[in-house]
Amino acid sequence: MVVTIVLVAFFSLQISAGQIDAARRKAETVAQADKLFGQRYSPTTGKPLRLYDERTEIGPPDAVTYWYNTRYVIELVFAPDGSVARIQLLPEELLYSKVWSAVPDTVELSPTEMQSVVESANALQTLGKPGAIRNAPDGCFQSGHNLYCADAYQLAVASHYHLQRHDNEHVTGKAPRDVSISYRQSVSGIVEDVRTEGSQRQLKIGGYWYHGEKPGSDIFRDATIGSVVRLVTFGCAANEKVCLAIPAASISDVTR
Repeated sequence: MVVTIVLVAFFSLQISAGQIDAARRKAETVAQADKLFGQRYSPTTGKPLRLYDERTEIGPPDAVTYWYNTRYVIELVFAPDGSVARIQLLPEELLYSKVWSAVPDTVELSPTEMQSVVESANALQTLGKPGAIRNAPDGCFQSGHNLYCADAYQLAVASHYHLQRHDNEHVTGKAPRDVSISYRQSVSGIVEDVRTEGSQRQLKIGGYWYHGEKPGSDIFRDATIGSVVRLVTFGCAANEKVCLAIPAASISDVTR
């Protein structure tokens, strides 16, 4: 009985210390972001924010939002440890609607603005050594007039969306429309629970759920309660119902 009480007290102290460290880390990051980005964003009066997606999230993210220019905002989403999980540069309209049809086609970024937000993100929390960098449309996934690109860094992935301009069926240019930088996070621990939803077998580690990119991923197929696993996830925030992760051993396939 005495041993149990001592262990509970020990782990409670560890949790408390971790929470203090996370709060301090977040406060330091926000102070730096205030200097980098300036004016905090204030929601439009009488217009409800789209706080979160009920299909994939359990509540609003732990986030701070700033004005970037007159049409764009930049959002910092924090991970449970107080580090930055994601930095998102998006049109203001997407704070109130989840569909791009709410955003006028004329709303776009310049290549300079895209580069600027990547540099600011790197100053706030390092991206690490660059790997595969995509210049749209090369190496991007195309769907109709839409181009979806991803640049790999040692410690992050920067996704950017472009809209191709057309005139009489000829491409006349491309308009960058958003940037989302997802930071790498290491997940290491004992599997606390296992569940299957549809074709996904999901693992619970450290109180959070993870699933693999493919149903047949060995670690997600074979791990059982009590297994020790090492995963890597990108941009995972505490409000997500389940985060996409990959085995730590395969990280070189993502960043190269």
